[in-house]
Amino acid sequence: MIFSAASLQPAPRNAQPAIRNLALDGLRGIAVLAVLVYHFWPAILPGGFLGVDLFFTLSGFLITGGLLRSMEGGRFPDLRSFWLRRARRLLPAMILVLVGSTALALIAVEHLPAGLRWQWVGAVTYTSNWMQISHGNSYFSSMEPAYFQHFWSLAVEEQFYFLWPMMLWAMFVLLHRRGALLWAILVLAATSAASMAWGFDASTDSSMLYFGTWTHGFGLLLGAAGAVACAEQRAVLHGGSEQARKLVQSLQILTFSCVLVAFAVIPDTSAAAYQGGMALFCVLATALILTLGRPGTWGYTLLSQKYLRWLGNRSYGLYLWHWPLLILAKTVFPPQAETAAILCVIPLTFAAAQLSWRFVEQPFLQRGFKLTLTGWANRIAGRSRQVWNGATGSFGAVISLLVLVMVPFCAVSVLLASPPESQLEQQLDLAQSVLEEQSKVQIVPEEDPQTTDDAQHDQPTRQQTKAEPASGEFTGLDITALGDSVMLASSQQMLKKLPGISIHASVGAQIWDAPTRLRELKKAGKLRKVVVLGLGTNGDLPDGTIDEIRGIIGAQRELLLITAYAPRQWISDVNDTLRAAADADSKTHIVDWAAAAPNIDDMARDHIHPGPHGSAAYGKLLVDTVRKL
Repeated sequence: MIFSAASLQPAPRNAQPAIRNLALDGLRGIAVLAVLVYHFWPAILPGGFLGVDLFFTLSGFLITGGLLRSMEGGRFPDLRSFWLRRARRLLPAMILVLVGSTALALIAVEHLPAGLRWQWVGAVTYTSNWMQISHGNSYFSSMEPAYFQHFWSLAVEEQFYFLWPMMLWAMFVLLHRRGALLWAILVLAATSAASMAWGFDASTDSSMLYFGTWTHGFGLLLGAAGAVACAEQRAVLHGGSEQARKLVQSLQILTFSCVLVAFAVIPDTSAAAYQGGMALFCVLATALILTLGRPGTWGYTLLSQKYLRWLGNRSYGLYLWHWPLLILAKTVFPPQAETAAILCVIPLTFAAAQLSWRFVEQPFLQRGFKLTLTGWANRIAGRSRQVWNGATGSFGAVISLLVLVMVPFCAVSVLLASPPESQLEQQLDLAQSVLEEQSKVQIVPEEDPQTTDDAQHDQPTRQQTKAEPASGEFTGLDITALGDSVMLASSQQMLKKLPGISIHASVGAQIWDAPTRLRELKKAGKLRKVVVLGLGTNGDLPDGTIDEIRGIIGAQRELLLITAYAPRQWISDVNDTLRAAADADSKTHIVDWAAAAPNIDDMARDHIHPGPHGSAAYGKLLVDTVRKL
């Protein structure tokens, strides 16, 4: 098909919309279910985060399809109408969630969500993804997830809605042919996916790639390519022949099965996800969407079921409400009652989504901003007159007016009171400051007669106040400890129980960085007789790392490996490797934090970092192990 650029007039506003594909509503329902299960029980559906990529692909397909219809005959798209429709669909429900969930945070008044002011700015300007990148937020390993962290995907979509119509029109005019336009979009999608794959580094947090508009834009672009290809493949896949029907059925079975398998098996922080996995998922999702244009196939029938369509129609509200309600419940409920918290959140999420759909989203979609707001204003004025006149039965009007006033007032109060950092972040900042001050005081151990290769570096210069022995051969002055934020949170207790211990702990520290750090300490003469590693929380353990560490520190030094405890998929593999290393070497020992942590009663809401009681237990475990050396 050849596109003509002869006419530049806007598309007519009375253009007929496309017939609604009910199966796509059901597919949207599948996507939101995957995201909900992933956030509620990540171990059950580790690839549920791909539900967002399915949303992206659907959005790219539907938005581009509408734009292409408006540009038939070379018309310039009516951007005002396009953006107004997007605003009617997105803004009312979003504002409701921002105000309502911020006001609800008063339930956790002693632990208000941190950083709400900048999160609001990111939400209302649709720059939440870049705001989170600039504030160093991690999507997969954040100590205290942002209250509106999930708004990152809304920002990516809205940025696409803003830029894509003009980009599509420019390519529409320059390339003329549908085939050339299709290839141009596919090149953009491939470049986006390649930028994510090229930027992936297993030793660093990948949140910037995940949040980035360009690096995570391939789903939207592949959906757009599917919309361009839709007319070309209609004759093959939508034809009336039995051969076409069988082809569609086969493609639906293959692609739908692959989508479900991806939800179950692709880990959220794996190299496979970033180096082509997410992009391949979006390719499969696009192929599935293309097959769903033919009614009567099993896939269309399955996804058109009313329950899936009910979920799909309310998917926006479900997505918006579930995350702040989950964060709030995990703050209010103790860590031991996580299941109870989730079971409370599920019905609240569905109820909030239904109310949002019934009383906010549908009115604005059907009547627009002016008529809906005018109707609301008239009802508020009527209720106010009813209360003012003292009419019989005005109690309900009083309650509704109080709610209308108090909810925004509470939201503003929470915004003003929201701290810039969470209590855990403040605790870790303080601990980091203490360690930095401690490092300024030179405490070098006495010479270790068993390690003559390092003797020239390990000259004795003790403080006047010596550390108390740990009832064994070694004291704190004999120990070098490397760790992540869990050790950092426990560092003050470690210093108290093992005075003089040299601690090198930081947020986000990775176990694969340990060999380099140990070499630096050894070269500087600061590697002591006992080496403690409290790493593994933030990533899997590469093969051979423990052997490399053992070779660096030498055969005579004692190596203590602290097992990791966190609700992350790699933890069991890391701990198995650590225990195997201890079993294989008499100089390597386990400090079993993973066994002790489930019994700690003051873990942070991320279920990773210990509070005062937990950090004391962490320090005691270390002391007990040192005493046995």
